[in-house]
Amino acid sequence: MLRYSLIICLWSFTYSFCPKIKPSGSLQFSTSLFSVEKDQSSGTKRNVNDDKLRVVVIGGGWAGFSAADSASSSSNTEVLLLDASPRGPGGLAGGWRTPILQRPVETGLHGFWRDYRNTFDAIKKIGLDESDILTPYTPSILVSESGRVAVAPVLGEVEKSTAKPATNLPEPIRDIVNTLPPPLDVALLSDFSNASPLSLFDRCSAIGLLGVWADFEQEDPDSWQRYDGMSAEQLFLGVSGVTPTLYRELVTPLLHVLPMTPGYDCSAAAALSCFHVFALASKGAFDVRWCRGSISDKIFNPWTKHLKSRENVDIQGSAKVASISQATDGKYEVVVNDGEQIIDCDAVILAVGATALKRIECQNIRKEIPVDRLRGVTCVAVRLFLHPHPQATTTKDGKDTQLPPDMAKAMEESPVVVCGPRIIPELAETGFCIYDLQRMQDDFAVSTEKGSGDTASEAFATLEVDFFRADSLINRTNEEIIQLTLRAVSAALDVENSLDLTHVLDFSVVRARDAVSHFCVNSASWSPSVKIDKGMYMCGDWIDRTGHASWSTEKAVVTGRQAVAKLATDFGIQCETDVIPVPTDTPQLSSLRNAAKSMRRVAPEGSLPQAPWMLPQIATALRNRGPT
Repeated sequence: MLRYSLIICLWSFTYSFCPKIKPSGSLQFSTSLFSVEKDQSSGTKRNVNDDKLRVVVIGGGWAGFSAADSASSSSNTEVLLLDASPRGPGGLAGGWRTPILQRPVETGLHGFWRDYRNTFDAIKKIGLDESDILTPYTPSILVSESGRVAVAPVLGEVEKSTAKPATNLPEPIRDIVNTLPPPLDVALLSDFSNASPLSLFDRCSAIGLLGVWADFEQEDPDSWQRYDGMSAEQLFLGVSGVTPTLYRELVTPLLHVLPMTPGYDCSAAAALSCFHVFALASKGAFDVRWCRGSISDKIFNPWTKHLKSRENVDIQGSAKVASISQATDGKYEVVVNDGEQIIDCDAVILAVGATALKRIECQNIRKEIPVDRLRGVTCVAVRLFLHPHPQATTTKDGKDTQLPPDMAKAMEESPVVVCGPRIIPELAETGFCIYDLQRMQDDFAVSTEKGSGDTASEAFATLEVDFFRADSLINRTNEEIIQLTLRAVSAALDVENSLDLTHVLDFSVVRARDAVSHFCVNSASWSPSVKIDKGMYMCGDWIDRTGHASWSTEKAVVTGRQAVAKLATDFGIQCETDVIPVPTDTPQLSSLRNAAKSMRRVAPEGSLPQAPWMLPQIATALRNRGPT
């Protein structure tokens, strides 16, 4: 679930790889629209194109491309997108190829959830067909420190097909449950493992969350203020009264791979918002699909061609912004690569991560944002190219894999395994996801290998393992990380340690220190709006947290459009900035919200809706009663 994707601040990356990295794709960055000439009197550089609104977008990921797309939709703008990475469109998020096998590598896989409406809209506007670049919606296997917990079904397809998700509920009850609204559909239709320590009582304790779920409104600043100052752990265990077993087995793994942080270090508001968006908002919200290849090849290269076809966009790579300053006339000066290039412009859109912002000197930003408090989550992405098993295994989705048969069997229900912390002792606070790329990406498919004429030695099985909150890994050597990865995969899948370094044909290890937005306690109070001042705007997954109820890639795309909408209003131009709203509340949730509002009007100020069994007098009575 990867938020499921690494929302990567491209500037934060250090990488390690066996021997030399070769960039993927042939697109080269250049800059011509923002032509500059040297002022002989001052020695600085100035723009020579002064007839249009000059917009500089800083950051080349989803937020940056979204902003550049919207800003360049006007014939009255010239847009320059500055990307710190030299690799090509999307930077490190786009990927590159290995030197030995010449196979694609990227910095973590990117999931696309059913309610990514604006992201799908952006893909469509590029001229791409979703079915050509994305897999079908895929179930996910959830694993805790105790072993397999459940398989989450693809709920959005239940109403469209006679096929029912696997579940241990009796048939008549399952038919009734199919009609239930979220989150009850996810909780009851998931196929829970018989070996899981979760009891029916544990699962039912999740009902205690209904009060806070209804009370917390995704786009209400007051709701964020109420819940942002406490931790997710306090909320789940102390307010909502979920059992410790449910918290350990179900909540903790999801916290470690969605907001990517343990409950004690995660804002309760962020947890509620994240779970709502990714799992609870609508039927099928938990459903996710994946890119059939590298994001660079499938999305960012076509997006680059689309932007450049407008002839008012330039994209410049290897452009690390050092500072931004505002002149007395209101225009901005952007200093690139420690003064090697100075760009004058009318407006700046910052599309960088929270920790990358610390590296940019800008007084306007520091007046509005406590940058020293901003934190990031460290991630490590490992891709292993393995000797294939001579006999391919056909799994339940009809795809073939050449993983060892015991691993293939453990992953037969899904090519995606979501793992909580403590799977092995070294990963005490580290969650991770396992992906079988032979079943997910066209470049690795077994059928492709069979039909390509490759020799047996050139075929391989491919595993991607992405670690989140990976501080305990990042300073290890490549060999140590690979050995730990193999042990973690074997433990998560409950198979013998059948793989060792001799099975590895090639590999990549990508280290992303403090690269992903960290939604810690009080972090929403530090999240700026998309407009800092006239001419200065921001976008990204950590921007305007109390605004549009979206996360990850979708939030980046949305805030990119919203930032340009503010710019267009400020400068009196017309741009394409329409934002598709989030799904409306289900009738059941709407009724709960109305009840919560009524209760809040009479409840003591600052109080939260506790589960009934957590009220002091009832909790005391239950403790005094003792075991039955």
